[in-house]
Order: sequence, then C-alpha cells, then structure tokens
Amino acid sequence: MSCWRGLGRTHAGRRSANEDALVCRDGEGLWAVIDGMGGHDAGDLAATMIRHALENLALGGGIAHRLLAVDAALQSANHAIRHHAAMHLGSKPMGATVVVLLIHDGEAGVLWAGDARLYRHDPSRTSAITKDHTPVQALVDAGELNEEEAMCHPRSHVIYQAIGNGDKLKLEQIRFAVEAGQQFLLTTDGVHSVLRLPEIHQLLVEGASESAILKAALNAGSRDNVTAIKIAFG
Repeated sequence: MSCWRGLGRTHAGRRSANEDALVCRDGEGLWAVIDGMGGHDAGDLAATMIRHALENLALGGGIAHRLLAVDAALQSANHAIRHHAAMHLGSKPMGATVVVLLIHDGEAGVLWAGDARLYRHDPSRTSAITKDHTPVQALVDAGELNEEEAMCHPRSHVIYQAIGNGDKLKLEQIRFAVEAGQQFLLTTDGVHSVLRLPEIHQLLVEGASESAILKAALNAGSRDNVTAIKIAFG
C-alpha cells in the first residue's frame, strides 16, 4: 500500500463545460490530470476515456512494470479515441493532454504527453519535473524566452503531442527517487498558464489546498478549466 495521499479537484472555471478530468488511486500510488481537447462532446469524452483507462488499470510489480502498464493503457486509449473520432466525428480533432504520476517503494515515475505538468515541492524550492511538449517550451529551453514571456506568447497553447493526436503516441517519462518530506502537484494548463513558478511555490509553502490553488488560478484570470492534485506523504 502506498503511504502517499492525493487530494484533487477539477472545475469548469469560466467555461460552460469541463473537459478536464483527474484520477486519484492512493492505494496503488497513481495520480493523473487530463485536459481534453476538441470541444464539448469530443474533449470531455476523450478525457473520460483516458480516466476510465487509468482507473481500471491493473497495477503490480516495481516502478518499471507500472510505467509499462500505464504506457500500454494510454496507447490503447489513443487508438480508441482515434477510432471514435473517425467513426463518429468525421475525424474532427479529439484528444487530451495527460500527466500520470506513479509512486512505489521510494521511487516515482511520471509519463506525460502535452502540457499538463508535474511539480515537485521541497521546503526550500518548487521545480517543474515535466517539460511541455510545445514550440514555446522549445524556445524556453533554447534561452530565447523566459517563463513570463512564454506565458504571454501567442502560440502558448499550441502543443505537438497529445493522446489522440496521431496514430503513433510518444509518451515521455522520467524516474526519480522520492522522500517523505516532498510534495507533488499535478496541474492542467488552466492553472499554470496564469500562475508562475514563484506563485505556485508560495502557495505550496503556505499549505494551500488544491481548491485554493484553483481559486488562485481563476483569480489570476484563467479562462480555461482548472484541475490540480496535491500529493503528500502520510
């Protein structure tokens, strides 16, 4: 059994429909946030299909085996979403970004596609573990943009990897050790598109709940659905 516990919340924000979804499986050490794309009846369905795939996934073995299992589940979801779009939506764009955190036996693994993010918080600092699959992130990596410029960039919402985005899904993954004093935060871009890293760090230092983090994003002007999961030991 995992001793890590996650508390998550999703909210439509200022939009009429919520295309975000989340998964909290504390007992198995799996948490995920999902951001559907394609509008109502497409994005929300894609997010739901991915949520169901992750909720019904059998997990066992070490972290490497669990990463393989999540990868396989998301590959299957990718095919199912592509098939649904072709059969029922005239191949209208339908998909979702996703980030999945696994913790087992002192080790963590994260898989993601798109711009949903994982942050790691220590008492002294907060850092983003994932890097967005976006052209703007490539400019940040090249030193051509800073964080604030990236958030304001006109192509900040363009992504090049997502579940349902192509026949071949490429998921990025990282493994790392975890310590009991750390916390983790999963967010969809409705949160981190308006909250800079120092602001997220301050919220975590202050012990803000997942609901308070969503409220901060909406107060900062987010026009998107907002979703966050906080994971801590104990």
